[in-house]
Amino acid sequence: MDMQFLMEIMEINEKLAEAESEAAMKEIESIVRAKKKELTDNVSSAFEQDDFEEAKEILTKMRYFSNIEEKIKLKKIPL
Repeated sequence: MDMQFLMEIMEINEKLAEAESEAAMKEIESIVRAKKKELTDNVSSAFEQDDFEEAKEILTKMRYFSNIEEKIKLKKIPL
């Protein structure tokens, strides 16, 4: 996993941890949704080109964003 990507994930997780308002949560959701769309387009392209190593790497990145989505859902549920 490249360091730039991991730094991006850390930054998003930090924003999520610090998010206090609904607007902040929506902003993070929007970022995650856009990244997942970009990665979905990229993985489709990788599969079309039979580049399975690239597809595997992209799917791993998608899993990170899915985990963040799950954290967002959990944060929205009041305890």
